[in-house]
Amino acid sequence: MALTLHAALGPLDAAPADVAIVVDCIRATTTLSHALAAGYREVVCVGEVDDAHAERADGVVLGGERHGVLIEGFDLGNSPAEYATPRGEVLVLTTTNGTRAILQSAAEAETVLVGALVNAATLVDRALAALPADGTLAVRCAGVRGDVALDDVYVAGVLLARAAARLDGAFATDAARVAMAVARAYPDAQAALDDSQSRRDLDGTGHEADVTRCAALDVLVVAPCVASAGPGRVVVTA
Repeated sequence: MALTLHAALGPLDAAPADVAIVVDCIRATTTLSHALAAGYREVVCVGEVDDAHAERADGVVLGGERHGVLIEGFDLGNSPAEYATPRGEVLVLTTTNGTRAILQSAAEAETVLVGALVNAATLVDRALAALPADGTLAVRCAGVRGDVALDDVYVAGVLLARAAARLDGAFATDAARVAMAVARAYPDAQAALDDSQSRRDLDGTGHEADVTRCAALDVLVVAPCVASAGPGRVVVTA
């Protein structure tokens, strides 16, 4: 058997894999990567707001959003710019799409990495190092409003194309080929992200500049990885 490259283009698509990379480019997995790169010891991802409040303790920072805006009672939102300086040791994060995708992937893949364009090179390096012979590498796209998100598919294409270039004879599924074709269709990351529904959803929120932050390529040397997972709760470390 050959190594297999796959993509779950939307949240309803399955992505069983030996190694999975979860992508919610605008903005959760970009933000999570910035948080760990800045010095947070771990990020606890939960699916629901009440679950996040239950994690409240000394040294714990609550971050996240619903529909692009700060959740009432939380310390921080979901902008990468908010996480340049750690405000505690542990970040508890819940977002509309991204943290749920991480929980989903933790239930179907052996090794789960988290990231986006900002740490693409490091993600691919770590993914290939963990990938067994004849294994499957999948990128799970978080999506938007329960459907396919262009920004995530573009990132999946970038990651898979880089992996394919280093894996002689790897088999790419049709979904992986679609993602790579989308990546080739745009001149650069900014153009792809600007064309997405995820970008349009930020209009009027005051976080429009985050799109450019999310389009930055290979600016972080961190590959967040799921360290432990339980019902409704996943711990991600650098």
